[in-house]
Amino acid sequence: MNTGTSTTNFNQWNEPTFIKAIEVGETIEFIYKQTSMISYTVYPSRPIGERVFKIVFSCKDGKWNKSEPIYGTIIPATDEDYDFD
Repeated sequence: MNTGTSTTNFNQWNEPTFIKAIEVGETIEFIYKQTSMISYTVYPSRPIGERVFKIVFSCKDGKWNKSEPIYGTIIPATDEDYDFD
């Protein structure tokens, strides 16, 4: 008979997809995007299903430092458009 307790940890996010690396001064920022495995909406105009974050790497005193994930906002891409008469 098992009288112990157990905890289940559910991660709703898929593995991150690497987007790009940016050199900023003396640091390197790695940008990642994740997609939720659960589809739901909090506000009608803002479905939750994707998130973006960066990890910042810096070298101080000869050692690499890695930040915790820094979450950001996804800004939808806009394309230049042309109209001719």
